[in-house]
Amino acid sequence: MVKFVTDAFDEEEANVVVVGVDCPESLREVSQLVEPFDINEKRNLLENVRIYDSGDMKLSKVQLKTKEILAAKKLPLIIAKEHTITLEAMKAMPAGTKLVVFDAHADLKDEYEGSRQSHACWLRRWLELNPDNCKRVAILGVRSCDEDEFNFMKENGVLYFTANNIINDSESVKKRLRDFIGNLDVYVSLDMDFFDPSIAPAVRYPEPGGLLYKDFLVLTEVLKGSKLVGIDCVEIRPISKNKVTEFLAVQSLFKLLS
Repeated sequence: MVKFVTDAFDEEEANVVVVGVDCPESLREVSQLVEPFDINEKRNLLENVRIYDSGDMKLSKVQLKTKEILAAKKLPLIIAKEHTITLEAMKAMPAGTKLVVFDAHADLKDEYEGSRQSHACWLRRWLELNPDNCKRVAILGVRSCDEDEFNFMKENGVLYFTANNIINDSESVKKRLRDFIGNLDVYVSLDMDFFDPSIAPAVRYPEPGGLLYKDFLVLTEVLKGSKLVGIDCVEIRPISKNKVTEFLAVQSLFKLLS
């Protein structure tokens, strides 16, 4: 198996442990081609990052593995096909952890295609675990939801910012996001359909009107100095002979890890 970024460290040496769940092999392959040196910041984004790739596992094992990684005082980085893995990872997070989701979709449906455990329902299931969770999530870049999801967000005080909010008034979004995070633990979930399909076509539901990489960088400024306790990257659907989405995903993860 090709390792994510590197095979230079073992699990004991690492401070970041990668877990795959039905992960596209193309993402691991591309990770070895992306330069971690940022010419704009004039620094290696992975200078203090020691990555160990533990390989793929079943969804049912994610919660336990995440707990083990956290207990070892390391950062879990989960790369997966389905957004449902975020629900399992969040069950392992410290109490009070804030969840920041980059996503075109609200993922708050009560049921989708006959299932209540769908990728379109995972966030609703997490919010149902604890009433306070509604105050612990921020959705960034949402531009697709139905009336039920929209009403659910309004009635439960879920913090969300549409793609237009971010494009038209990024400073206000950054301030509110900074206030939301405070000095608490933060878990970041990056669904690649957050980005516009013109730069991230290899996703299941490529919603128009999305964000660009520069918009992502503006938002990640808010995360500087915060305590990241977990990261995931989900929903890539590989396209033959087109690795644009994978390159974008890896570069985005490097930025978060930095």
